[in-house]
Amino acid sequence: LVCTRCFSVGYCSKSCQKADWRGHKPQCRPTTKPTATVVVDSPSPAQEDDTVVRLEVKRGEIDSEGNAVWDDVGPINLLEDNMANATVHHSNKKMGDSNNRRTATLPVPKNASTKPPNLSKELPITTQRILGPESSYKYRHSSDGVDENLLIFFHGAGDSNLPYDALGKRMELPQTATLSLSASTSLHLRSEKESKESSKFVELPFGLGFTWFEEMDYSSGETLPRDHPSRLKSLKHAVGLLDSLLGSLTGIGSGDGDAHDSTTWIPERIFLFGFSAGACLVHELCRMWWNAGRMALGGVICIGGGIQTKKGLPGMKPKGVTQQKQPTDVLIITGSKDSTYTKEAAQLSKQFYHPSKVQVHVQKGKGHSMIESKDEMQMIMEFLSKRLVRRMVSMEGQCR
Repeated sequence: LVCTRCFSVGYCSKSCQKADWRGHKPQCRPTTKPTATVVVDSPSPAQEDDTVVRLEVKRGEIDSEGNAVWDDVGPINLLEDNMANATVHHSNKKMGDSNNRRTATLPVPKNASTKPPNLSKELPITTQRILGPESSYKYRHSSDGVDENLLIFFHGAGDSNLPYDALGKRMELPQTATLSLSASTSLHLRSEKESKESSKFVELPFGLGFTWFEEMDYSSGETLPRDHPSRLKSLKHAVGLLDSLLGSLTGIGSGDGDAHDSTTWIPERIFLFGFSAGACLVHELCRMWWNAGRMALGGVICIGGGIQTKKGLPGMKPKGVTQQKQPTDVLIITGSKDSTYTKEAAQLSKQFYHPSKVQVHVQKGKGHSMIESKDEMQMIMEFLSKRLVRRMVSMEGQCR
């Protein structure tokens, strides 16, 4: 939405334009409007309420043949406000064209820039303080300079966060920053009740590294039963710590932030990715958020792990809170030869959470390991492609 008199200032809504008129009026000068062409594909009968368009914005450059260069910014859903001032003309259907096509002329600010602004952002100050030195985590901006989404990695027992940071870089997800965490991190919480020891995760014996919660009796080497009190207590502690971290990233929940602002992410744009113990942790955290009646996260990916108890962790559901209607979507990937987290265990995780919101993929011939096949990566990328939020930078005006 732009000023239809000077076409030099953009607004996010009519109410915003009305509120700015007093300040804009002295600088507003009538001018001839440059134009943009919108090619509209008529929807099928089943999609009448979801028209998709391709916006082609004319640049100032001229190619070698003397034609203007056009920039395709991809598919979007048109809102009413965007089309309020558009004049739509039906054109004849071209031979071989399977869709009816319409064209519309929309005003474009004369000083609009084709170079996208730098929309990368740093971790919120509160999050940086909680995590401490950057040596305990790796934060990586999106390669396209727009950090609209955030993907957080959680490694398995005894592992490092570095391979996951490298994985995030190779994935090159559009408009997605990555944060790979290490269980060696000691979170710096302001609560006076939190001592230095209570802000740590679990250190494995014999210098084997760190993990998120206790899964074994380290004196005997035996695996703890899934409902063992020590395991549940340790897991509850880890979920509580990460809840504080997510609170600082979103500005809600139990973190120090009070509300969402430009330095934080809204929950639906945060994605969690965990392997083995890390997968169990993120799935439990997801269930805790649902039980607490909070907004769903963007999505959770669990490799070789997931929740293993029917009931949520004791004491993690606030009294008087009603579960939200839509829990977070979850993708679980396990292997047909995984004896640590079997395909039967994956189905139980699905039943223990919310069956309609969990997708389980069993990779043939795979043991208990991280991603090792094209099929697995394709499942992950398809899952994310349906949920990542894309900011249409090329269409944004300046709202003052």
